[in-house]
Amino acid sequence: MSERENYQRKYYRTKTLQKLRNKVRNLEATLQMFRDSPEGVQYFERKTKEYQKLYREKNAERIKEYQRNYATL
Repeated sequence: MSERENYQRKYYRTKTLQKLRNKVRNLEATLQMFRDSPEGVQYFERKTKEYQKLYREKNAERIKEYQRNYATL
């Protein structure tokens, strides 16, 4: 492999990785803007409540056992 081919591959890799980093940075900024908006706050609160409800239903026995043990302490 010649020096030129090596350079081109390295240059391509660095440019591709930089584009991916920029894309991730932009997506994170967009997500943060959504989270900070009133609609985003409501959405994430609703999703959190739904997740908590499912968790409590799925782990009802474990929660009861924990409450029994905690009460004896």
